[in-house]
Amino acid sequence: MKKKYFTYFENPFLALRMPRPAYKEQAQHTLRAVREADLGPAFEPLCEALETVIGEFDENLTEREEPTAGDTRAYHTKRAEWLTFVEDTYIDFVKPKLRKLDGFADFKPYGKSRLDALEQDDFIVKSNGLIKLYVKYEDKLYPTLVKDARAKLKAMTDVDEHRDTQDAATGTTILDLADDRRAIALAQRRVKAQLELTFDDPERVYSFFDFSKAYLPKEKKKDNLTPPAPEA
Repeated sequence: MKKKYFTYFENPFLALRMPRPAYKEQAQHTLRAVREADLGPAFEPLCEALETVIGEFDENLTEREEPTAGDTRAYHTKRAEWLTFVEDTYIDFVKPKLRKLDGFADFKPYGKSRLDALEQDDFIVKSNGLIKLYVKYEDKLYPTLVKDARAKLKAMTDVDEHRDTQDAATGTTILDLADDRRAIALAQRRVKAQLELTFDDPERVYSFFDFSKAYLPKEKKKDNLTPPAPEA
């Protein structure tokens, strides 16, 4: 069954896109603001619960994007180097030395642009297929071609395998990170609920929170082809 208006009941603190230090800071801001306002005994257990989960939150841990960012850049660099090697080999050796042979057409599926358009698994399979062609025609191209090609491709696949290992190793940690963010989000939502009971004013409730370091979601591009609504 479709839950109409369900988003109105979702926890907004779970959706905050912030680095861990900023996420902790915004929770601490709420805790200080509520305590300094001295709003009465109803807030004491809520503040204590929020203080506890803030204390258990380690802002120095690393989330998914961070450990593999350098590896990802290294992978793209090695992939680009392999593709440049493929293109240079084709221009400098394959085309001038094999274009009059029947086997020249075998290289067509392995051009730089065709390889670059492939997903990673297919990319590796096709690249290895190209090396098999290099083996077949190495004596007509140059003596160390196969060795050079294998070294270039291995440099790329080694980085890619390291990325996979890093992702697997951080999997459990990522679940833990989600749990401790969730703990703060739940505690903050309870504080917000009590604030809404105390102040029947959204602006007053909002004043206890600091979202200044949150990443804003990207705005959807407007469809310029959509005609304007007719005037009344």
